[in-house]
Amino acid sequence: MTVIVITSLPGVTADALREANRDHDTRMQRIVRDAQSHGCRHHVFAEAEDGSVVVFDEWTSREDFQAFFDGQREIPDVMRTAGATSALTAASYRIIETTDSF
Repeated sequence: MTVIVITSLPGVTADALREANRDHDTRMQRIVRDAQSHGCRHHVFAEAEDGSVVVFDEWTSREDFQAFFDGQREIPDVMRTAGATSALTAASYRIIETTDSF
């Protein structure tokens, strides 16, 4: 059963995230490969109407996400560069399979 993990990025703006992504492209690609090897199926950043930024991921399990996140040493540096003002927080939601899912 897969889970959706929503991670809040306090203090990060879309513009700062784009700049950090450009400045750390090689590092970001390493993070992507690491996430995929740990069970991440989908990954996207999104900007809320208030300008805050969150990450939406689909993972094979919360445990797989946590193992990746706990062992990932590059994310904190990139997030600091993007303006993160405090620790990232993540909430997970189990996907409910229904006949209208797509």
